[in-house]
Amino acid sequence: MSAFYYIALCSEIQGQDPQRLTCIAGATFRAGATETERPRHEAELLGSLVYRPMIFRRNDVGWIAACAWRAAAKVDDIAALKRAKRELDRRLIDGAAELVTALVQQLRGDPAADAITSVPCGHSRRPDCFGKQLAQGCAELLGLPFVQVFADRFCEGVSHPKEFKKLPPLHQVADPLPSMIVVDDLSVSGWHIEESALALRRVGAAASAFVWISGSVT
Repeated sequence: MSAFYYIALCSEIQGQDPQRLTCIAGATFRAGATETERPRHEAELLGSLVYRPMIFRRNDVGWIAACAWRAAAKVDDIAALKRAKRELDRRLIDGAAELVTALVQQLRGDPAADAITSVPCGHSRRPDCFGKQLAQGCAELLGLPFVQVFADRFCEGVSHPKEFKKLPPLHQVADPLPSMIVVDDLSVSGWHIEESALALRRVGAAASAFVWISGSVT
């Protein structure tokens, strides 16, 4: 089943313009209203994304995404994100961590959980991948430990659910704490989020998930 939203979520960024209020599922949509006037060549990746908190799900696992691609800029922004992931752009990682952390705090309070974890590094083929550093940044901002519960699982080829099925099962390398939040940078189909959340739940942890980018808007 492909990823899709299933519940309304209305959220306002604390301290920001009320025009950025996001109301999902049939209500007025005004997220990121100011960015639409910015020329693409003047907008960096963080400025080009639409802050639009929304809940998605894959089968029985849901996750909350902070941002969406802007359809008109998506091709360029995906290329920019790939470069940032290769270069481990610290400024972008920190900015994304601030967005995700703010959303976690608004929805989960303090403490938000017992610990933060990440989806295992894979296609980057490096143990300090962008997604893991994003999760570690969120953990630091939330004042929570980062626990790598599952070993990294390096892989070749394209990132596609048909290819994911060829991956070996997750290998647990640490015990989770009772309450865990899975953080990832990007979720398209939700395959990795579902896999990690279900694996954590099978070993007794209460697991929820937050993602920086999912979906797109026109």
